[in-house]
Amino acid sequence: KICLPLHNRLNIKVMSLPWIALGVTALVLFVVFLIQIGVFTWPTVSVEDVKPTQVIYKYHTGGMKKVGPAFKALSALIGKNCDHDRNARMVGVYYDDPEKTAEDKTRWAVGVVEDDVDASAKESLAKAGYKTFLLQGCTTVKTEWKFYPQLGPLSILLMVYRCYPALDKYIKTKELHRGNAMEFYHGYKKSSIGIGFIPVDVRFALKDINTWAVPEALESK
Repeated sequence: KICLPLHNRLNIKVMSLPWIALGVTALVLFVVFLIQIGVFTWPTVSVEDVKPTQVIYKYHTGGMKKVGPAFKALSALIGKNCDHDRNARMVGVYYDDPEKTAEDKTRWAVGVVEDDVDASAKESLAKAGYKTFLLQGCTTVKTEWKFYPQLGPLSILLMVYRCYPALDKYIKTKELHRGNAMEFYHGYKKSSIGIGFIPVDVRFALKDINTWAVPEALESK
């Protein structure tokens, strides 16, 4: 057995301290990051009335994997024509339960609040096949989430697997009648640790199954 002199052992311990401190700091920052993006968050649910909102939308069909690219295409159209596009409120409306509907039959629409874009952006959206529609006001069940665009699919998965089960549980417990789903994306913000995020209201309309249904969704039903 080899025994190092005492002063050598002390030197090794002293040299190791900065690495230990660095490791602890990295671990703490990682945990703070996980907390910030919602890994340990369980959203609360409330009942809230929403006001009518005029949107510029485009209707789609197909699996949920197409939703992200559709929002990116919408953002690109707005960004080319609107200096304040990061503050433009966007909306996704979903008419079918993806767990109960064939992927190619799933109906949904994405859009932007009309008041948040200028005339040039409206013209570009119209050329790209977008239309205007009034999302009617109604009573909804709602929960809130922070979407982090830079995390891509991870942030989407966290929102889907936290918000929708919470809403479903509330609706079943209260024996409410669930309508269509909506994700309402507010303007871009920054968290307390400087990470950019978009606040999202995730909602289900109550009672009327056709609430927020654009004409194409009704025609294809």
